[in-house]
Amino acid sequence: AGGGRLNGRVASAGDRLQAGDVVTLDGVRVDWAQLNGASGAAGGERVRFSYLKMWKRRGVVCTTDRRVRGNILDELGEVEGVGERLFPIGRLDKDSSGLILLTSDGGLTNTLLRAGERKRKEYIVTTHVPATDADIARLAAGVVITTLAQSDGRAKPLTARTRPCVVERDASPAQPARLRFVLEEGRNRQIRRMCAACGLDVIKLHRVGFAGITLANCGRPGAWAFLTDAELDVIMPGGAAAASGQQQQQQEQASDAPRRKRSEVQRDLFPPDTGVVGGFPR
Repeated sequence: AGGGRLNGRVASAGDRLQAGDVVTLDGVRVDWAQLNGASGAAGGERVRFSYLKMWKRRGVVCTTDRRVRGNILDELGEVEGVGERLFPIGRLDKDSSGLILLTSDGGLTNTLLRAGERKRKEYIVTTHVPATDADIARLAAGVVITTLAQSDGRAKPLTARTRPCVVERDASPAQPARLRFVLEEGRNRQIRRMCAACGLDVIKLHRVGFAGITLANCGRPGAWAFLTDAELDVIMPGGAAAASGQQQQQQEQASDAPRRKRSEVQRDLFPPDTGVVGGFPR
């Protein structure tokens, strides 16, 4: 039985796919998700990716390597109905907590992490003793630190002054040594190294904002939430509807389901009035 088949039956114009569907063409299995990701959906429709945010607990490692104990994918758990690979945008140290974004959209990852984008990252930092006014002024103006930077595919030491940033007290009677940092660069373990240059040891580092996204709707360590259309517009203005037409549906279903629930991901594979099945001519 030749031609295009969906889950063993003959495919029809207008059929829609969901994660886990098996598509074959003349008996050969077709990786339809990869084809859609490479060329976009037919008829000019944008490929739909998945976007969510998470309150990373301290001790969780921002790696997709399932062999690493405490990796972020195991912490997230299975996301029902979504077959595409999720990965974190950037990193948070194992000893740090707070906001991390995850997506299946590699293009967005590249955009947000590109050095020229200068996306704002906000942290609440607790040091072993309260910083002095002089310490805060020095941190805000920039200090010289040595970090590892990627060059020609290799990690090499980079010694340079940090960019000017926002550093201010966020103290309370119960938290006298707490500071607020807002950075527009992301060097390896930057805040810890900046504080060390001033003789301050970081005992707690918690990220509360990244690129205009906050921990809203993530009310506890380990919690996650889908990005809303408004949040998608913040990180890619005007792109929310095209990027993820199912975000509202995902949120509604997730709100009534356990932590591991998520809505189906659907894509058009056989749009009407075209002569293409999954990127191959009929």
